Amino acid sequence: MTHARFARPRHVLLAGCLLAGCLLAGGAPARAGQAPAAIDILVCYPGGSVRARDAQPALQDMVKVIESIGGWPAGTINTSFTTRDAECRQQLEEKKPPFAILSLGIFLQARRAHHLVPLVQPRIGGKSEDRFYLVVRRNTFGKLADLAGKTLGGPWLGDLEFLKRVVFQRQIDPASHFQLKPSRRVLRALRQLDRGRLDAVLVNRPQFEGLAALPFGKNLQSIYTSASLPQMGIAADEKRSSARDRQKMLRALRGMCTHQDGKKLCELFGIDSFDLPDGKLFDSVIKAWESKP
Repeated sequence: MTHARFARPRHVLLAGCLLAGCLLAGGAPARAGQAPAAIDILVCYPGGSVRARDAQPALQDMVKVIESIGGWPAGTINTSFTTRDAECRQQLEEKKPPFAILSLGIFLQARRAHHLVPLVQPRIGGKSEDRFYLVVRRNTFGKLADLAGKTLGGPWLGDLEFLKRVVFQRQIDPASHFQLKPSRRVLRALRQLDRGRLDAVLVNRPQFEGLAALPFGKNLQSIYTSASLPQMGIAADEKRSSARDRQKMLRALRGMCTHQDGKKLCELFGIDSFDLPDGKLFDSVIKAWESKP
């Protein structure tokens, strides 16, 4: 059985589609008789279980809806999607897109070089922030130090520098502290944890909240919780996007979940709204990222 919290994260993918699609509201008007310039958006979801070949049809469907809402010709928007950390970084360097949907770790690493600023945060399940939890079997380990040399699984192990600096606040270096056993699907890792094949699994907030729905969830507990982290929406390169594009895109996106058609899509995938970024929360993670050892 696949439990809802651990199925393919459609609400996250949809958020990316909506974010990407809304960019057409900020595009420069085309001259009479001239086709509008194509809009290319980089959509990255490292750690996700959605494969690119599965994501593309969903992205295309969402783009069609957004093109209709925005009144732009079909085919205006082109998207690139990847769940691979290295591929995301490579495409960011090669394409230098004016807008991108990135993981928090890639945003922090690329922020200065690509002049990135967050424009919106998705609110999902009433929350626009996230956390990470280190989950173990009950009565096995009690603190981070106890897991030295032990196995750690889960889908969030692709960006070890982010984990070290932000999630674990430099208390440990996960690259040397654990035996890393990354997996694409968190449910598989949790089952291995319950069966004693892993010592710990790293999960995010929605996954942690979903443990109660698992038949073995009562056997698991968290021994470490990260600080509150912002949900990542879309980020803009301030030097490669115009103020007009950013402002129009922002207005379109903020109104998406109250729009007649957009509201249905938001409700279907559990997106409450797209909020302005929490400046204090972003400042705190930037400080953690840039702090000296």
